Amino acid sequence: MTEPGAVACAWPPAPIRTERLVLREPEARDRAAFIELFASPEVGTYIGGPRPRDELERAVPEVPGRRPGLFVIDLDGAMIGMVTLDRREAERPGHVRPDAGEAELGYMFLPEAWGYGYAAEACAAVLGWCADALPGEPVVLCTRTANDRAMRLAAKLGFTEAGRFEEYGAEQWFGVWSPVTPSG
Repeated sequence: MTEPGAVACAWPPAPIRTERLVLREPEARDRAAFIELFASPEVGTYIGGPRPRDELERAVPEVPGRRPGLFVIDLDGAMIGMVTLDRREAERPGHVRPDAGEAELGYMFLPEAWGYGYAAEACAAVLGWCADALPGEPVVLCTRTANDRAMRLAAKLGFTEAGRFEEYGAEQWFGVWSPVTPSG
């Protein structure tokens, strides 16, 4: 069964292995990294700010983030971030289909994992998995235009601009990625 907002597909998939990473389901050993991720001022810069650590300590379950569409990014046995694939809510601005509900890619990485290409590697792997699990499904991504790193990553992953709008008190960039279908 899928949760509201989840991308409907067989879940969980087998772990996805890239050159350096394993994308997998969350486990109890990831709890401290989840708390660090959501409490980090650097990570929170473009997503509404960090959450108080004491609040997270009380709220984060023993096995955090276990839900369809959430991949833990594991480097050498330790969580360094996460990639999500959810349905974009119909009420939010930015859609490419008249019925809305597109698959939306999101990601967050611990600051010590920034600058090594892990986000590009992990997001590309999730997009590849999505192309197989949801054939022909467009994937959207939304980020603040002020987030230069996210804008560069969107371009590197092959997202093309579909629009801009104001949300959360800032200009947002909205892009779409479509799987390449072989011709012939």
